[in-house]
Amino acid sequence: MKRIAACLALALVVPLAHAFPWYASGNNIRGAQLMTDQERQAYVAKLQTMKTLPECQAYWDGHNKEVDARAAQQHVSLPPVQGNPCQVMVQMGRIR
Repeated sequence: MKRIAACLALALVVPLAHAFPWYASGNNIRGAQLMTDQERQAYVAKLQTMKTLPECQAYWDGHNKEVDARAAQQHVSLPPVQGNPCQVMVQMGRIR
């Protein structure tokens, strides 16, 4: 019975373990095409230092506003905001 419970728990956690790297990889950041390699690396590094949901959400919202402004300046159309790396980090237990 304990093995079944452990397997079920693992099955629930594994998809979350793979979710954050999707957000963290450079090309999957919303507006990545408008950022330099250094900006993408700094974004990921900063995101991973967040400790609380409000702190993370404020940083992520600021990022989206900045890339929206860049897109408008360069007459580039960005996809709508999808997903939320902060919520993923909460689910993974990385932030509270």
